[in-house]
Amino acid sequence: MSRRLLSIVGALALTACSAGADTKTAEVGVANFHRDVDAGKIAQIYDTSAPEMKSSITRDEFVKLLTVMRTKLGPYKSGKTTAWNINVGTGGHLVTLNREVQFERGPGTEEFVFRVEGGKAVLVGWHVYSNVLITG
Repeated sequence: MSRRLLSIVGALALTACSAGADTKTAEVGVANFHRDVDAGKIAQIYDTSAPEMKSSITRDEFVKLLTVMRTKLGPYKSGKTTAWNINVGTGGHLVTLNREVQFERGPGTEEFVFRVEGGKAVLVGWHVYSNVLITG
């Protein structure tokens, strides 16, 4: 095998290892997010989020929005990741997780975007979709 081919195989192997680790880190970020929302630590979520999050919504708006969503949806019950994507670029490692979730008052889907920094998931974005938000 040529050196060039070995380099390519080695790079792919390292990327695969990083992808697995980054995805696991993002899953921990999801668990922490739901734990903190259910504990009423919404302002803390905002305070530790990425600059992109903070530039898209104020702290007060974020707290109000998540408080209303939690009131309508009820506490988080369970969920599973149905798809993930990793983008490695000049902005760092961005991990997107698409999830099916069950809240106390009904089902929904979530999309989390995290930047993985120093082995931690930093929230860049969160989107939730549920008919309960409209009908409930």
